Amino acid sequence: MPYFGFLTRPETVAIMIPIISIMGGVLIAIVAIIMEAKKKELTHKERLVAMEKGIQIPEPPKEPERPAYLKNRSAGLVMTLLGIALVIAIWVPAGPVGGVWGFIPLAIGIGLLISSAMERREVEEKERRGSAGQP
Repeated sequence: MPYFGFLTRPETVAIMIPIISIMGGVLIAIVAIIMEAKKKELTHKERLVAMEKGIQIPEPPKEPERPAYLKNRSAGLVMTLLGIALVIAIWVPAGPVGGVWGFIPLAIGIGLLISSAMERREVEEKERRGSAGQP
């Protein structure tokens, strides 16, 4: 029976964690690419069969696109909360000198939230002008 005791040593575990994490991320990306290719292949086959039978080719379903300000708002909230978490997580053990680095994602998040609010105002203003019949 093989001996796997070396896997329980702290230095081995410390090396294996990032290796396994990177391999897992790459594996997830590969599976996503394969699944997307399979989906496209099935759609293509469906269109070919419809052409052979003389049936009208079905239109792909159109997914409603989210406005840009909603995307920015989501990203802004995530970055803001990440920044706050980093400030707290680094500030406690390292002090103010280390905690300053958390302000970078915090500032990015706040910028995205401001951008989202401005874009929303612009969209609402355009809709209001369009419904009133003014250019």
